[in-house]
Amino acid sequence: MSKSQKLLIGFGAFIIVAVMTIGAFSMGIYMGERGWTAGPPSIAGPGGQQPAQGGKQPPAPAEPLPKGKPDLIGLVQSVAWRSVTIKTGEGPRLVLVSNETRVRWHDDREASLADLRRNMPVAVFGQFGDDGRTLVAELIVILPPKT
Repeated sequence: MSKSQKLLIGFGAFIIVAVMTIGAFSMGIYMGERGWTAGPPSIAGPGGQQPAQGGKQPPAPAEPLPKGKPDLIGLVQSVAWRSVTIKTGEGPRLVLVSNETRVRWHDDREASLADLRRNMPVAVFGQFGDDGRTLVAELIVILPPKT
């Protein structure tokens, strides 16, 4: 085998390894962003929404659920006009709500304070008051019931 043939075979092998490396890297990025259960890409783009007709933009998507640890997790004990009482392992906690407080289902659908029911599991994100027990809620996430 001549030197030029060896060089050509080596170059071909390098190209094959480079293509496989790029493919593996791309697959890793795709799986990292979308996971194994993601649907296939569509012409509609992310979220599957078609562009609106007449030049109108679709409504902006809701802010995603926070990734961090909630400030309070427990069961709804009672709902009042401007507060929700949550049963926790440390006892009942008062959660103050305002017009800016958002309520969402665990699957990211919109909800409201009217959707809260007694003994419903919730996670609350917000800021604790000066007493360290009262929480001013920014977001209340209605969790799935325990099975």
